[in-house]
Amino acid sequence: MITYTISMPEPHTHLYHVTVVIDALSAPTLDLVLPAWTPGSYMIREYARHIQEFSAHGPDGAALPWRKTAKDSWQVDIGRAAQVTVRYKVYANELTVRTSHLDSRHGYFNPANVCVYVPGRTGEPLAVTVDVPAGWRVSTALEPGTGGSGSFIAQDYDELVDSPFECGTQRVLTFTVDEVPHEIVIWGRGNEDESQLVADTRRIVEVQRAMFNGLPYPHYSFILHLTDGRGGGLEHRNSVTNMVDRWTFRPERSYERYLSLTSHELFHVWNVKRLRPAPLGPFDYRSENYTRQLWLVEGVTSYYDELLLVRAGLMQPERYLEKLADKILSLQAQPGRHVQSLAQSSFDAWVKFYRPDENSANTSISYYLKGSLVCLLLDMEIRRGTNGSRSLDDVLRELYASYPISGPGIPEDGGALAAVEAVAGTQGGRFRDFFARYIVGTTELDYASALAAAGLELRWGYRQPRAIGSAPAWLGLQLKRQGERTLVAAVRADSPAYAAGVYADDELLALDGWRMDEERLNARLAERAPGDRVRLSLFRSDALIEVPVTLGTSPYDSLSIAPVAAPDDLQRQIFRDWLG
Repeated sequence: MITYTISMPEPHTHLYHVTVVIDALSAPTLDLVLPAWTPGSYMIREYARHIQEFSAHGPDGAALPWRKTAKDSWQVDIGRAAQVTVRYKVYANELTVRTSHLDSRHGYFNPANVCVYVPGRTGEPLAVTVDVPAGWRVSTALEPGTGGSGSFIAQDYDELVDSPFECGTQRVLTFTVDEVPHEIVIWGRGNEDESQLVADTRRIVEVQRAMFNGLPYPHYSFILHLTDGRGGGLEHRNSVTNMVDRWTFRPERSYERYLSLTSHELFHVWNVKRLRPAPLGPFDYRSENYTRQLWLVEGVTSYYDELLLVRAGLMQPERYLEKLADKILSLQAQPGRHVQSLAQSSFDAWVKFYRPDENSANTSISYYLKGSLVCLLLDMEIRRGTNGSRSLDDVLRELYASYPISGPGIPEDGGALAAVEAVAGTQGGRFRDFFARYIVGTTELDYASALAAAGLELRWGYRQPRAIGSAPAWLGLQLKRQGERTLVAAVRADSPAYAAGVYADDELLALDGWRMDEERLNARLAERAPGDRVRLSLFRSDALIEVPVTLGTSPYDSLSIAPVAAPDDLQRQIFRDWLG
């Protein structure tokens, strides 16, 4: 058996002390590897850089020779030893949901950052003991072990990696749904209302349980970090770590961020942790695990996170439609929607999504954002094509029944499409064409037709009245402040500024000879009309240049989604069924 002991005798040093005992050895050498990434966060992060003071000892306590064989792996010469004890320390001072953190206030760790594995033995049961300072407690979704407080058992290494630990003086709030215990483990304090937190979180669990006809776990832990400005969430099989600003819980629209995040990450209990694309398990923890279906993992989840809040009574339909309009505006502001497909965005997540730069909006899209909008279109296409009798809900249930956690996962080619056609029929290749245009291709999304199925229409416009004409003039720059300087942060590829040759990192000085900052520039542009010619004065690498630009017509920056004047019976039914 492989056993881990993780202690934190001096939390102020940010060092976890790790002891790993490996028995049943027979080969003359032992290889150990630390993952390079955390499932759910698709980027190589090189966790091995934080390991220090590695050592290995035989059963008699004698030191064994060892060497690094790669950036993330160690090899120990064990001779005839049947058991080896390995010790090392892990520096943990990065407070995110995917990394590990330790200081005098608490300890939080993801085992992928901390626990090495033995290649070829990741399927074995594992024992974990967490030794904490006096007065601290340990919270995790792992089952208790036989060694008393702080002792836990994982069925295999995948389960261990999928079970983060919170250690300290955290508060623990509890509730049950269908007699299944749930806990909210809170580190930090803010303006939260504990009773409301429990009631609303329970309601989210209830509405998702109703969608999938039951809860798939024996118990569940919501680890909640209340911080200063940080945010994020990372799903796990029987738990989640969510991080929000400590003042998130008031006012109501701020509280939406907690509710949306909680709904999103809980939905992953079904969608990705049990229902997953085939390449996402069993994992290769050392390198990229490529799939073209992250849109199905994250896009579907992003579609349902707030939709289920409406069905739960935690968000009004009118507010949901406002947020849906914001999503549409956000995607339409990205020229990259014409360049990168959802399938490509999914595949390239490892090198693009977590490494955005000033050109990202011109060349790529988010599989979260566009994925959620494509799922909206797909849901409406199914509802319209089946006269309101079936929906994307049914497709998710079909997939969940067809691809259990113990199976091979959803095939890369045709698996999702087959589930749609099993639910809604082939309809003369209607859905095959949909996948070709909107998932594999970059066809512009037809929001108007989709929302018309639910008796809704889009009303485009502009946020600010303009001094000249009905359509404002447009330059296409995103600016940022750097001390006293106004710099170009990004230039849209479909904009007049891009065509004229304005660069990111140019320093904006003047418009037509007059000193400018962002506020003044917006005011002066409001006085101009599309087709007007202006002169920008810029510093580029300390050289003063002038760039003439012919202003264009601004894209719409305002959108509302409203009921049509006279919806028919099917539109009314679809709207009711869709929003619950």
